[in-house]
Amino acid sequence: MSTFYTKIFAKYYDSFMVSFEAKIAKDRKNMLQNLTGKVLDVGAGTGVNFEFFNKDAEILAVEPSKEMQEKSLVKVGDKNIQCINLGINDPKLDLMIKEKSLDAIVCTLVLCTIPNPDLALDNFKKWLKPDGKLIILEHIHSDKKRNAFLEKLVNPLWKKLGEGCHLTRNTDVLLHEKGFVSANVSYFKLGLRIVKGVYQN
Repeated sequence: MSTFYTKIFAKYYDSFMVSFEAKIAKDRKNMLQNLTGKVLDVGAGTGVNFEFFNKDAEILAVEPSKEMQEKSLVKVGDKNIQCINLGINDPKLDLMIKEKSLDAIVCTLVLCTIPNPDLALDNFKKWLKPDGKLIILEHIHSDKKRNAFLEKLVNPLWKKLGEGCHLTRNTDVLLHEKGFVSANVSYFKLGLRIVKGVYQN
């Protein structure tokens, strides 16, 4: 649902994130440039991933915010990218994607915002081919006691300002609980704790 805040959030998102994005652009490129086949870009936002996708890949980019999606459309260029204004857990999307049909699913700075990450990961397991890849670049809850406490403290306000973004999700743990196997995964700090890499279905 569009509100004054969602419009402002979308308008200034890229400008707000420019410094952070400059630091992870190489990671995005390395993880996305060689993907081929059918790829799902989850919560595509303003289309930050689009420039890194291979022209031979068939991209389905889903984004629940109409305002964010409108900004992404100008970044499609000559890539094979279809943009859809739906949330990842929308039942309509489940009707559009066949079981075991996707070669890869891309989640970059989005699993922190999905209202029901358990359902999303269940869908990912269902949609990915047996040898499919889940590409992850996500911020997660700190493993340091002091930082974790501070994240819990500010999380209620952060969620409101960040359109549902959670600081306290242990996404890497949830992935393993759901049966994903880490194939090439690493961690680093960039203000927040980040997990990046590839999980096998």
